[in-house]
Amino acid sequence: QKGVFMNIKVLDYATLGNDLSFDCLKELGDVFIYGYTDPNELVERLSDADAVIINKIKMTKEVLSQCNRLKLICVFATGYDNIDIEYAKKAGIAVCNVPAYSTESVMLFTVSSVLSLVSHLEEYKSFVRSGEYTRLGKPNSLTPVFHEIKGMKWGIIGYGNIGKRVADVAKALGAEVMINRRKRSSEKCFVDIDTLMRECDIITVHCPLTNETRDLISKDRIALMKETAVLVNTARGAVTDEAAIAEAIKNKKIGGFGTDVYSVEPFPKSHPFFEIMNYANVCLTPHAAWGAYESRVRCLDVICDNISAFVQGKILNRVDK
Repeated sequence: QKGVFMNIKVLDYATLGNDLSFDCLKELGDVFIYGYTDPNELVERLSDADAVIINKIKMTKEVLSQCNRLKLICVFATGYDNIDIEYAKKAGIAVCNVPAYSTESVMLFTVSSVLSLVSHLEEYKSFVRSGEYTRLGKPNSLTPVFHEIKGMKWGIIGYGNIGKRVADVAKALGAEVMINRRKRSSEKCFVDIDTLMRECDIITVHCPLTNETRDLISKDRIALMKETAVLVNTARGAVTDEAAIAEAIKNKKIGGFGTDVYSVEPFPKSHPFFEIMNYANVCLTPHAAWGAYESRVRCLDVICDNISAFVQGKILNRVDK
């Protein structure tokens, strides 16, 4: 197989961590690795690429229309909303993703964020770290008040692999689980999204970004939430109305908010979350939830399988079909 792809290019290695071995790719061709690729460098780097591996880079129609040699795009992710799939189809460029590789990792970050916000862990850590605990001379502090998760209602929006694993943990913690998904479900815990927003004490978001889910967690839906409710998003930033969330936090209309994803990554100083990022009841993380070491190794292994299958004329994890 070596030489079928003379050039395999990894265009944003810096987003994948610095601890992965690409030896499996080297069996399939010549591998070129770039830490970052600016948009103005993209076409030049793709000009002699047969296959490309990307994570966050946007593969637009404008870019793809100038890639006469490119045969295969492998996204180091499950979501592929950064690729113009329709144009790739027309241009005969195959596109592969990696389904379900990050389920355990994203579940871990989702639940960690929820537990931190519900238990007010940040406030308690800060109380000790600031020296207040030592200075006051009291053996304990119970402010702010926190509550057990057992008996709370935990709403899960998007019920794929990740949503189901979060539901497993929510049930283990004693929460009553309510779910909402695009396809109606016969499960007893299925409810419409407005009911979920209104009734749940914890809401976690796990749906893909599509035309239907953009701004799904809208200003009106945020207004339905309990003032004590916690919202955590590990899906895509644009699934939520970020400005409305920031306002709800500032005005104490919701109890807490955590997210690992943003409509613009990294978010700039002009972003609504820049003003709330230091609030004790806000937990913002840098799009890291997917990236446990085991998760990234699993992803790369599947990408190698995807390329190998393509070379052999087989279809594996193709999203352009």
